Amino acid sequence: MMARRLVLAGICLAVLIAAVAIVLDQMAGKPGPSAAQSTSTSAPGAGSSAGASGGAESGASGEAPFPQQTSGSPSSLTEGGGSGSGSGGNSGEGDGSPATAKPLEVLPPVTATPTGLPEPAAPAPLITGSLPQPGSAAGEVVDGWPAGVLTLPEGTTIGSTSVSTSGDVLQVAADGIIAKPQAEVLASFRQSLVSHGFWSEAAPATEGAMAERFVRGADTVTVSVSTTGTGNSRFQLLGSLRTAAD
Repeated sequence: MMARRLVLAGICLAVLIAAVAIVLDQMAGKPGPSAAQSTSTSAPGAGSSAGASGGAESGASGEAPFPQQTSGSPSSLTEGGGSGSGSGGNSGEGDGSPATAKPLEVLPPVTATPTGLPEPAAPAPLITGSLPQPGSAAGEVVDGWPAGVLTLPEGTTIGSTSVSTSGDVLQVAADGIIAKPQAEVLASFRQSLVSHGFWSEAAPATEGAMAERFVRGADTVTVSVSTTGTGNSRFQLLGSLRTAAD
């Protein structure tokens, strides 16, 4: 009796397991949410076809339930507008006419008179007439010496004097001894030459000596003074003076 019950219980359990397996198999065969979604998404395609056919039928009957799009998609409109503006920008090249270049701006000529101090005119020569013959003299002033321009200091013991010419320039040289300090000897020459329009500046000199350069246009005179062993001053003069013939 007990064995029979066990057999029946086993049969019932097997039936139950088979039923559960059948139910699970059917559930696995049904489409999931994604499949349902794709089905619902593809459904409007048919509706669109139906709407399109309905629109065609409405157009055939003379009714327009929806406004029809005149030119493609919005992107095609944008492209069309862009190409139109481009053709408009190149209209000057399309008609074959040459492009006109912007004319260069030319500054007007300067007509204003330059400002500033004018260059000083060259001073007139201090020596006129024919140039003297070259020569030299010891202990005295040589013939042709420009005494009106170059005056030797008072009390000078002349060592030598000389004159020479180079074109329209008279070259002079002299040396002498005078019992005065170096500064007083230079002051004597400065007083004489400045009165004729010369200006003075310091010049290079050897150690223990003094020198000064006198300038008037192209005329130059250089005087250097040193001290002798007896305490006197010895000067040496070199000059170049322009001349003008009568």
